[in-house]
Amino acid sequence: MSATTDALEREIAAIRALRIKVSDARSRREEDRIFARIMRLIAPRVRHFTRAYGLVDMAEDAEQACAIGVHRAIDAYDPDRARFTTFVNWQLRCELQALRHRVRLDSRDSAKRIGARTVSLDALAASDGTVFDVEDDAATDRVEASAADRIAEESFEAMLDAYEAKMRDRAQRALAKVRLRQRETMPGTLHPDDLTAIERDLASERAIVTRYVFADSDKAKFDPDHPLDNEKQRQISRRVLRSLRAQAGPMMLN
Repeated sequence: MSATTDALEREIAAIRALRIKVSDARSRREEDRIFARIMRLIAPRVRHFTRAYGLVDMAEDAEQACAIGVHRAIDAYDPDRARFTTFVNWQLRCELQALRHRVRLDSRDSAKRIGARTVSLDALAASDGTVFDVEDDAATDRVEASAADRIAEESFEAMLDAYEAKMRDRAQRALAKVRLRQRETMPGTLHPDDLTAIERDLASERAIVTRYVFADSDKAKFDPDHPLDNEKQRQISRRVLRSLRAQAGPMMLN
């Protein structure tokens, strides 16, 4: 282990200890002094990464970005998982790559093929004077809404899977007792037709409840072509949702 690595570990331990204590002017000054020593220790790698990411012409901006990365690394560092000298490298890379994407053309091959340019939304113009306009202001809102819908659907599917597993087990045990009394099967077993009927009923319930929950209007909650009328579909949906609410907690389905 190098002397620089050992020195970094000592400085990181000292600054983390200061941050745990009550903050006052004296401790803040001491923290600033320690942070300055940390930046001096990692200065060679900051210069190396600055060259690697093609940001030599804006070395001061790169140094500030790296300082932000070091602050984040100090807060998130876990000495039991890695040495700080390794952990901080990824923070520096992330900050410098973000800076490069804000001020440079996107250099990735995939971006070059389609002529894409990655710029900061806060930037009014590129360094060459080119003005960038956001073509679709609502795109971010739509992406976030779609992501939220996807998460909701996947969570609901997982809850239905757990519900169906419980109902399947309950139905199978009940039918197994009936068949045993009727001496039609061996103890604990079911006829294949019974298994098919259980799966068919569960699939039908699932389709009804999923449509009821994710419909975009009250009218669309019910399948007009379903053999069961709207009231039966509503009753099934509410029964299943009550079970899911009891299973997942009252806050999950409100």
